[in-house]
Amino acid sequence: MNYSLVDILVFAPLAPLLGLILFWFIQLLMIESLKYNMSKIWENHRAFCRFSNFIGILFQAIAHATGYTITGIGVSEFSLSVSESKVSPKKEKKGFPEWIANAFLALGPFFIPPFIIFCILFLIPGVLNVSPVPGYTFSQMLISFGSLLFQFGTGFLILLTNLDLLNPFHLSFALLILLVGLGIRPSYIGEEKKKIGMLYDLYLIKKLIVKHPLYVLITLAVLYLISVIMFLLKIPFYALLFAFFGWLALIAIVAILLAHFVVFLLIISDRLPSFKRFLPFLIPIVSYIALRILFLAFPGDFVYSVSLLLSILITIASCFVLIKLETNKLKKLSEIKQEEEEDGKGRGDIS
Repeated sequence: MNYSLVDILVFAPLAPLLGLILFWFIQLLMIESLKYNMSKIWENHRAFCRFSNFIGILFQAIAHATGYTITGIGVSEFSLSVSESKVSPKKEKKGFPEWIANAFLALGPFFIPPFIIFCILFLIPGVLNVSPVPGYTFSQMLISFGSLLFQFGTGFLILLTNLDLLNPFHLSFALLILLVGLGIRPSYIGEEKKKIGMLYDLYLIKKLIVKHPLYVLITLAVLYLISVIMFLLKIPFYALLFAFFGWLALIAIVAILLAHFVVFLLIISDRLPSFKRFLPFLIPIVSYIALRILFLAFPGDFVYSVSLLLSILITIASCFVLIKLETNKLKKLSEIKQEEEEDGKGRGDIS
């Protein structure tokens, strides 16, 4: 096959990097969306929001400490509270080690939490059965990156949809994913002094690049060198390097979606009166158990996945029905009250 050397040596190494940046950006948008939705429940669920924020601070502190440890700087102090964390370096190092440590602070919280999930997935047979698509041009690299993400994503989603939530180990795994989604980044909702959002994250990344452009160029040069070596050896593993971080982003996106679902239930719950506010949380539990009992009586294939997906659909549909009924009820009460006021006014005019 005839390859364009310009394509292979100049443009191809950028393909998986651009794909990864796209997934990072999607992850950032979803984090911001979760923060926005959590701000809606702050008044009624402050404990939940603070817990979510604490998990985010914990992951952030772990990322910072990991950066100091890997670079040999070390950690002299590690403290954690509900509203903040403190990770102090043991040694003062400038230059590249400091830049790496700051990179862990800026980017680590987005990847270290899903890396915990990845370590568990690594122990599960079948999830990581992936193979890169051979190719060294820009388009082939992009296809290989997408293929690796698709292969992993398919295996990961199949695993999730086949979780047996009546199994305590499977349930614990699902709850761990939920924690990752809730704590992917500290939200600082309700705190006036700390306004951290997507723009702040982008500012930290920009600061990493602008303040030390030489280190960025060195990193890119190393990546280009790896790409050239892989091409010369005809080993199609360059895209796999970026796909690994893409997998972490994919895990994070799924975890954030799960967190969105929980926050959605809380939002619906807040709009319902008295005992009805518990229904959004009872419906998924009752429907899932009922479906599992039904499949015990009528065995079939894909019992776990069908039970889980139907339970989610039933929950979402029920929530919208509950809101609709409550809205109609309030509307009807408002109309009755308005009619009574008009009747009273009419009688007053007659008298």
